Amino acid sequence: MRRRVVVLALAVLCAGLAATLATTARQRTGVDPEVDARPDGCGRDYLAQAQQTIPTWVYVGDRNAPASGPVPPQRRLEGVLVSRFERDLVVHPTPEDLPTIHRSYDLNLNVLPDPAYRGLLGGSAAGRTGNFAGHGESTARVHVEREQGSLPFFAWPEAGDRVAMVGSWVWDCGHWAGGGERTEIHPFRAIWVDRGGEGDLFLSSDKTFAGVEADCAHAAKGVVAAFRACLATEPSWQDLSGSYRFRMRLPTRPAGARLRLRVVDAGSTTGAPRARAHVRGGGVDITLQVHAKPGQKLVIAQRVLAGWTGQAPTDHVRVRLTRLLVRRAMDPGCPGGRTSCGSKETTHGEQATAPPGEWNVYVDAAGVWKMWGNGLLRARDGQVFHGGPTFDLRLPRGRPWRVFVFTRECDFGSLGNADGATHAMNPCPRSSEFGTFDGDDVPGISVAHFRSPSAALGLHRLRPRRLGSTCPAVNRLGCYELELRVDRVQG
Repeated sequence: MRRRVVVLALAVLCAGLAATLATTARQRTGVDPEVDARPDGCGRDYLAQAQQTIPTWVYVGDRNAPASGPVPPQRRLEGVLVSRFERDLVVHPTPEDLPTIHRSYDLNLNVLPDPAYRGLLGGSAAGRTGNFAGHGESTARVHVEREQGSLPFFAWPEAGDRVAMVGSWVWDCGHWAGGGERTEIHPFRAIWVDRGGEGDLFLSSDKTFAGVEADCAHAAKGVVAAFRACLATEPSWQDLSGSYRFRMRLPTRPAGARLRLRVVDAGSTTGAPRARAHVRGGGVDITLQVHAKPGQKLVIAQRVLAGWTGQAPTDHVRVRLTRLLVRRAMDPGCPGGRTSCGSKETTHGEQATAPPGEWNVYVDAAGVWKMWGNGLLRARDGQVFHGGPTFDLRLPRGRPWRVFVFTRECDFGSLGNADGATHAMNPCPRSSEFGTFDGDDVPGISVAHFRSPSAALGLHRLRPRRLGSTCPAVNRLGCYELELRVDRVQG
């Protein structure tokens, strides 16, 4: 009798467990950082990541991919560049990156995925974990990165653009605090930017150091010696072979208008295949067939331009960045590496730095990106720089647009980059400086929003926002000031 009771109890328990597991299986529709990130290869140790003994990026689902076989397949993402909480930071250069695992600073994108691609979001919206944690620029978005040294400016998108891309779906193992690791596309190997009547296509056989790390994490499966040996020998080349298809929206067709359509090269390697553009319905299909040669560098950089005869008029304006006043160079730090000393230069007092400050200034005018000068300004307190970038733009009449300025002050020149201490982390220089755990100094972003091209005409003065800036609050006007001028171009 007792045995029968025990058996019945076990049966009930097993049935309950089965029901629980079945319910859990039904509820788990995506990947979860607490359940999946570490089995896939993540380790929660910043120092070990900086020392290249554990990976910073691992493929989602890599625990199910044997080391002797191929890495998990590349994933496609389509969506719109829009942020729920920080609309001006949907697209921007990264304020800081760890030099020992990068060759250059990243460009960051935050994509609201189309419904078919929302499975790429890690974590739980209800639990506010993974990609749904916090209230930042990337909350409830698929974060996307690629090193700027292997991404030409023509392919940098603007907030509101539609994008489609193919790349590595990975866990970002370096960001687990506050909700667990996030999933991201890093790096992408192909990106299509649909600007509506204009489209930019970029593919590269350079998988960047993030791609090298993910591939080595797959091969090493947690064995430190094997991981480090792989990093020393793994090539940066990746095979782009395959068929690619993208879609471009067209402006509304005026009555009786004809479409002018062309594909223009924007810096492809010699012999790169050419994209084909075909009108279908209210848009244009872009197709590309790639047959890559093993080990041979391949870059496909092309623009697709479409316009109707007799379409709505545009305004031709010229934007000139005329003056940059650096109020504070943001170097040096506090004497003796103290965290605080009443410095007017930086809130990162413990940095070991010396003037001049090494500034990177990026400017985005209506989706066209440039840097001030050759990308590096060596600045001292009170110094004025003239002759910044100039933009010739044809903008839709009456439509809002913006000028966005992003700044960085380099503080980690002593660490070199992923290839070693003798290399520079583009666009920052080699130096003897060593920053803080919080990263490089951030002078701050500045933004001018205009109702229309005509409303923007004239001289404008921009001062940085304090959000995210490491400029001490004692500098009431910020650590810099910009002047820009917008003029109409006749003809």
